[in-house]
Amino acid sequence: MDDNRKHNQPAKTASGLSRSQNAAQAQSATALRGQKLDNSGSQPRSTIDDITQLNELHHKNELPGEELKSGNLKKALTQISNDFLSAHTSQGFIDAQNDANLALADHKIILNHRFVLESILGAGGMGTVYKAQDLRKVEAQDSQSHVAVKVLNSDFKNHPDAFVSLQREASRSHLLSHPNIVTVHDFDRDGDTIYMTMELLQGQDLESLLADHKGQGLPQAQAQEIIRDYCSALAFAHEKGIIHSDLKPGNIFVTPQGAKVLDFGIARLASESQYKDHFDAGNIGAITPAYASLEMLDNKEPQASDDVYAAAIIAYEMYSGRHPFNNRSAASALALGLKPDRLDELSKRQWQALSAALEIKRSDRSDSVLDFMKALTEKPRLPTFKLISIFLFVVLLIISYVKFLMPDELTRVIDETYSVAQQCYSQGDLDCAIHRTHDILKIAPEHVHAQALLAKAESLQQTQQINGLLAEGEACFEQQNYQCVLDKSTAAIQIEPNQEQAQALIQKAQTALTQQLEQEKQAQQEFVRYLDRSQQCFAQKQYACAIERANKALTIEPDNAQAKALLQNADYAQRQQQENLNKADKVLRDGQGCFEKLDFSCAIAKSESALEFVPGHKEALRLKRAATQSLKKVKQTIEIQ
Repeated sequence: MDDNRKHNQPAKTASGLSRSQNAAQAQSATALRGQKLDNSGSQPRSTIDDITQLNELHHKNELPGEELKSGNLKKALTQISNDFLSAHTSQGFIDAQNDANLALADHKIILNHRFVLESILGAGGMGTVYKAQDLRKVEAQDSQSHVAVKVLNSDFKNHPDAFVSLQREASRSHLLSHPNIVTVHDFDRDGDTIYMTMELLQGQDLESLLADHKGQGLPQAQAQEIIRDYCSALAFAHEKGIIHSDLKPGNIFVTPQGAKVLDFGIARLASESQYKDHFDAGNIGAITPAYASLEMLDNKEPQASDDVYAAAIIAYEMYSGRHPFNNRSAASALALGLKPDRLDELSKRQWQALSAALEIKRSDRSDSVLDFMKALTEKPRLPTFKLISIFLFVVLLIISYVKFLMPDELTRVIDETYSVAQQCYSQGDLDCAIHRTHDILKIAPEHVHAQALLAKAESLQQTQQINGLLAEGEACFEQQNYQCVLDKSTAAIQIEPNQEQAQALIQKAQTALTQQLEQEKQAQQEFVRYLDRSQQCFAQKQYACAIERANKALTIEPDNAQAKALLQNADYAQRQQQENLNKADKVLRDGQGCFEKLDFSCAIAKSESALEFVPGHKEALRLKRAATQSLKKVKQTIEIQ
């Protein structure tokens, strides 16, 4: 491989990438650096080398000029080398050639002489997605010349079904032409590199958006729009008999024009689908446990309700800012008997739809993503004739009440309502007590008993809310989630500004957070020291030292790509050093034999061979000096005689 080739630094998403994602991306980028070899298999050769040679010949006017014909147009447009063979002088061709030259100068990767990989957009379970410039579009003078290129990860492409999965993603995406499903352009390979091109989206994935609103959720209007978009995409796919099977926030991309669903790479076909084939993407196992239904985890036949389950979890996260089962899998949630907390901001109809979609068992779960979407995002409407009937009935009741029941009936209603409010208070149903007393005070604002009961209920409810927030804050502290502690304590102080326990909890969390940050800072400094020392040892060819320090650095940051690469390089160099030493020792033994037989020329040659393997080898130098001196004495003896 060409070790001198460099890549552009990966472009971060709006929320940034984790260390593990950076490591995965670095591994993918390394696997792509130079994949073509000449026929001998010994001389490294890459796509960039081919293009560079053709470019030099083109500038020397050593290539024949002939016009492109329709028969070979496709081949010529997909290979930059053939572009250089043509005599095009159009502005689009000149732009494509100039962009190719710039890519070569920046040491960028070019797939199939066409797609210039510029930066990494993100990494998923199957592959890494790059922002790329399509030189064919440049030549056609298309103002939108950039695309997204999904390259199968090197550690995943060896899976027997991975290649088929990516091809199915491309073909199924053609079947799924929908405004809320990402458009896939093509599927191809360059040597061992398997890739797929798709439209380049502007915005951020839902996973990053949720991370920005962790613990609080999105505004309900924004959440409704996103739910409507990805549910519309799923409903369209279900009509085609296609189950996504890996719906998660990372596979939903939010753009200014709306949300789009990505990654149908492991989409599975329902048994009744007209597109059923012999390939089952479930064999790949590339699912996300926190969003997979219980049946998917058990590898059962896919059904639409599997996607409904994932869609409901994502909706819950958008409304609340947290996972309904604390990021546990469906199997764990079932075993622990977990139930999602009721979301007060949802109406009864909305909550019924959401909770039904979150049922662990398929037999209890909603099976229509369209019904789920409508229940969450659309307001129920009564027919016009029912509205008119209700209005007339209410008017009739008001007239009857005013004429026949006031005022004696009013007093009776107030007394009955107050009795219900007292009963609610005694049973601990404070919402009911507050609601009933408010009803009374709307009719009789001076009702003293209702005022007193309302004050008691509101005071007790406030105390319960504060105690609940403080208990949650203590639980967060035990989990070392200090930001959660601050949020809960601040909420308690907003209810009661002088709440001493909340203030003490804030102080304790701030102290712990400061200590945690200091520990992380010290760990980072220690990591840098180990890494620097490992690099110094490697430069001095002290490979055992380099390996030891790199391992210590990885105990602090296990996923650090630089430390991993340094460890691998030091280990390889150490083994190579030992192999060369073994070879030198073997040659040196042969040289000793030559010396004992007084074949000093042979001894000198063997010692020099040993020195080629291990420069400065002490025994080889000693043998060479002894053999040289002995040979010199022999020559002197011959001259004297």
